[in-house]
Amino acid sequence: MGTRRQDSWSTTMRRHHLAVVGVTALLVLAGCASTTASPPPPVSPAQDPATFLPLVITPVPQDPSPVRGTDGKFHVVYELQVLDAGPRAATLTSVESLADGPAGRVVGSLAGPAITARSLLVGDYTLPPKPVAEVPAGRTVLLLLDDTYDSRDAVPAAVVHRVRATFGPLPPDQATFAAATFPSTSEQVTGPVRIDGPAPRVIGPPLTGPDWVAVNGCCELSPHRAAMVPLAGRINGGERYAVDWSRFDLAARPIADLARGTQATFAGDPNRNEDYFTFGQPVLAVADGTVAAVVGDMPETPPHQFPTLPLDDLGGNRIVLDLGGGAYAFYAHLQTGSPAVRVGDHVRRGQVLARAGNSGNTSESHLHFQLMDSPAALSATNLPFEIDTMTWEGSVTPETVVADPPPGPRTDELPLLESAVGFP
Repeated sequence: MGTRRQDSWSTTMRRHHLAVVGVTALLVLAGCASTTASPPPPVSPAQDPATFLPLVITPVPQDPSPVRGTDGKFHVVYELQVLDAGPRAATLTSVESLADGPAGRVVGSLAGPAITARSLLVGDYTLPPKPVAEVPAGRTVLLLLDDTYDSRDAVPAAVVHRVRATFGPLPPDQATFAAATFPSTSEQVTGPVRIDGPAPRVIGPPLTGPDWVAVNGCCELSPHRAAMVPLAGRINGGERYAVDWSRFDLAARPIADLARGTQATFAGDPNRNEDYFTFGQPVLAVADGTVAAVVGDMPETPPHQFPTLPLDDLGGNRIVLDLGGGAYAFYAHLQTGSPAVRVGDHVRRGQVLARAGNSGNTSESHLHFQLMDSPAALSATNLPFEIDTMTWEGSVTPETVVADPPPGPRTDELPLLESAVGFP
């Protein structure tokens, strides 16, 4: 109470003093000029926006790197988190990647079904992953993007995105301002995604022989691209560039029988691991390195059965190589008892490490391979890589192999999804 009286008294005296000074100044001015001062202009109040922008769009915090694929193009692979903070469900109608700012050239564009094919609802862990056509109110969708360029020089330093959307009906019981302030359509430009991730590591082949198919790989929605999990306050793209390698009989027709749910990866009994072309194939060191981890005593999984396993054992029998420079090579689903190395061993490129098997969480015999920035496969950041020596055989469809571009030797490329290649 005492402080309040003192403040009131001080305010009154300041006002009185200013009034005296003001009168004196007016008297002085009156002797110098015959005009009177104009009243100050009215102050306009700050205006709120007429509509809100309901979509909050941010990149997954993992800067992309240009990597050369088996299509001869340079792929910049990254994800946008699209949060619908409005009350209406959102449908993304177009997404454009713009080089070096809002006024830059369009370097990537998606619309309609192409957006749906790359949209993954956060918190939805179905297998296989299910694309979604809209962003529910209050939910977040991951938009899995892949901008491609004809040359490395054409890749910009950063891209922003122009995103257009439409919004569904307003649900009941919303505040009165919601109908007028949340729009039925929107267009906005996002902040930048900087293309300055680590350069692709050039490595040797992880396998040997012809007819290896990347059944999961970069850069579309697949179980690998869908491996987006929350870790330490962020969403981690732990398998952006990972490849699942399966050996096929590429002369078979069809290569995949969709009606029967089989593919040309075995001869004989589909319930026997030993009858799969991948099973027992030698697995090679992709570079000189040091063995950082080995597991070799897990049992084989019968084909097309999925045992309940702890998270750390989903890869089954596995080897991690420390390649130096912060890069680790991860080999998973190895044959029981086949690892021929121990932790601490130094290995040379091309050395046989183990045999391909069917251990862990796997539908049939294959080799899961990836590079990462730590020896912990699920929480590591996935690293881009290019294989320095291979033969391009074509792109595999359920019916046949499409050899366009023509088959031939390739150097320093990442095998893309459904690519068939041979290794020396």
